Amino acid sequence: MTRDVEPLLVNWWKAKKDAVARLAADGRSATGAQARDARHMQSIAMFVRQMFVDAGLTESDVTVDSVVPGYYRRSKNWDVVAKHKGHLVGVVELKSQASSSGNNANNRIEEAIGSAVDAKAVQELTGAFGNLGVWAAWCMTFNRDAESGEPIRLTPAQKAKIRFPLDDPAFQIMTYASQYAIALERLISQKVYDAGWMLITWLNGDGTVGHSEPIPTATVETLATQIEARVKFAIQALRDE
Repeated sequence: MTRDVEPLLVNWWKAKKDAVARLAADGRSATGAQARDARHMQSIAMFVRQMFVDAGLTESDVTVDSVVPGYYRRSKNWDVVAKHKGHLVGVVELKSQASSSGNNANNRIEEAIGSAVDAKAVQELTGAFGNLGVWAAWCMTFNRDAESGEPIRLTPAQKAKIRFPLDDPAFQIMTYASQYAIALERLISQKVYDAGWMLITWLNGDGTVGHSEPIPTATVETLATQIEARVKFAIQALRDE
């Protein structure tokens, strides 16, 4: 099945604009508060949820904005949680970066690592998620208009603080978008996450929405394929329960 993401991004941009308008009407800044307005991610969450249903889970098996146990914290809200016969099938984290890239990019990546580590600790040390282990995906929607596209340079003050060489060639010519792409690609390749999806989106001059998927291993189609495989595995493994 070919999945059309353009309607999702039209909704994403509309919800972001609506959030700015609501905040302006209340006399509040869009910075920070807009990021906490999660309505722009609702259609994407439902889109990913549907992937699990299409793969064979029931509607009641897959929920959005759900709470599961944590190990280094009491609990964790995941954007999509899929279960089958009481066992965890998968969890999905959905993030977006629409503005203030420099302030939030590193935090988003650190949060992603922490969420995966926490979920795996819960399973390994308590077995709370059942018999299938933890399967997790991380998805990022990035507003290309939030950055200039010019490589990020260290300031003289930042260079003065370097104590070991920053010699990873992947980061030598880096934008915030490419840093997200590098991070997600490595999160998957190093098995921190089992799957992912990265969307870069922008508004064209005529108001239409553009997008790209910069990581071949983290597209909408690869995510759907991996979810389908995970669901089929779960149904087969739990057939006698």
